[in-house]
Amino acid sequence: MAQTEKSIKAFTIPYEAWYKSVVAGEPHIYVGMYYESGGCDGEFIIVCKNIGIQLRAFDDSWEVLSRMPELIDLMGRIRIEKLKPTIEEFSEMLKGIGFKDLTERERV
Repeated sequence: MAQTEKSIKAFTIPYEAWYKSVVAGEPHIYVGMYYESGGCDGEFIIVCKNIGIQLRAFDDSWEVLSRMPELIDLMGRIRIEKLKPTIEEFSEMLKGIGFKDLTERERV
């Protein structure tokens, strides 16, 4: 990655990626600060469970999470409004607050 390249707020949806046949576990989205040429400053997982959305973040991603107040606000609104969005609905909400979808749906 180029030194001048800046990371962007983005997400990937493993269940929609070209490798979806080997994705295991509960429906989830990876969210982070990514470089379009590959790599990231940090990422965490949003898991959609039948009881609501769960944020899973190791401590090495907390600094990146702190640079995403709009995501925390969105999650607060989801809780206040008692919404239970699907992965697809949540990804549309992310786009609505400026996150880019980097899911590789076709193998390159």
